Amino acid sequence: MSGGIGAPYLDLLARVLATEGWAVRRRYEQAPPRLRVLSPGLPAVGESVTVETGEGGVPWFVASTGDPLAPCHDLPGAVAEIGTRLAPQAIAAAVRRAAGTAEQREPPRWVTSRVRTWQRRM
Repeated sequence: MSGGIGAPYLDLLARVLATEGWAVRRRYEQAPPRLRVLSPGLPAVGESVTVETGEGGVPWFVASTGDPLAPCHDLPGAVAEIGTRLAPQAIAAAVRRAAGTAEQREPPRWVTSRVRTWQRRM
């Protein structure tokens, strides 16, 4: 599908995704135009979506892997499929980030060791 035809579909998808809480970035300067869909709290987790012509000339949203997501007339289906693809990655990244934050909140072991030694002396 040519660049000019895909952008209106991506604009509609961007609006629906934004209302569902996803962050979106339009990348129309390159061919084919693409929509970058990101987890709002984890901007490193995302998917690029393009529009391609499917069977019978029906335009489809397509993932960066080349997998079809949903026909362009099925915006709820496309949003659901994107969510299905990104949610596990977003959850895993959030868990990794939380684990890293928890480790940072704990004092270094040498501090704990010195406090225990000081407590024994008292």
